[in-house]
Amino acid sequence: MKLLVTGGAGYLGAEVCRQATAAGHEVIATQLHVPAPYGRAVRLDLRDDDSVQRALMKHGPELVVHTAYRQAGESLAGDVVRATRNVALASHPAGARLVHVSTDLGFDGEEGAPYAEDAEPRPVSAYGQAKLDAERLVRELHPEALVVRTSLLYGLPSPGPQERLALLAETPFHVDEIRSSVHAGELAAALLELGSRDDAPRLLHVAGPDAVSRYELARRIRAAHGHDPDAVTGAPTPPHRARNVALDSSRAATLLTVRLRGVRASLAPAAPPPGSR
Repeated sequence: MKLLVTGGAGYLGAEVCRQATAAGHEVIATQLHVPAPYGRAVRLDLRDDDSVQRALMKHGPELVVHTAYRQAGESLAGDVVRATRNVALASHPAGARLVHVSTDLGFDGEEGAPYAEDAEPRPVSAYGQAKLDAERLVRELHPEALVVRTSLLYGLPSPGPQERLALLAETPFHVDEIRSSVHAGELAAALLELGSRDDAPRLLHVAGPDAVSRYELARRIRAAHGHDPDAVTGAPTPPHRARNVALDSSRAATLLTVRLRGVRASLAPAAPPPGSR
């Protein structure tokens, strides 16, 4: 299979590219400033309508996995919404399947968790709103596309954002911000499996089965890396930030052959050095 992965230099995108390359697929990895480590790297600004159209027509992928995103900043509308519009608009006429990665932050976290696919999104952050706007454009412009909502990522050998924050432990972690954190390698495998299946639904929640706080996640990451979990401090979630946005991924669990483990199963404490107590 020939696939194009947006955000090929990112934490999730690079892992999708790595797994796809290892499986023998032809992989085109888009990058902007940071080099993509796996696949054939192609520099592409997803905000540029014409460039995205030309890239899709030139490379002719069978599958597009859209992982590229930006979480903050004044240019969210361009970096998230416009970029997604361009990817969906170019993928459809090119005949490519599209798997679009979205977020649990489309929900307000006030009631209804764990949220199933039919729950009504009500984002409270600019990022959550931008990702919801992007979801709607995907459905409008590429009706056969699959939207995958997921959560915080962790677990690769190269530390991601959650590992870096937890290992530094310089700021408090929210004790009542509940997420369904998912191992990035398992999510990448799930995206590739879904992209190859004709029976994949149009909207699916794909996240870990454990609903854990940011505080617990940080403690478990530190313990798994052999650091003292008690160095983590906790604090309540500030106002105007989503709290419990745990996802119900039971539908994905019955559909996928990839096993999605929870934080408590995948983040085992590091073994103590020989001779220590």
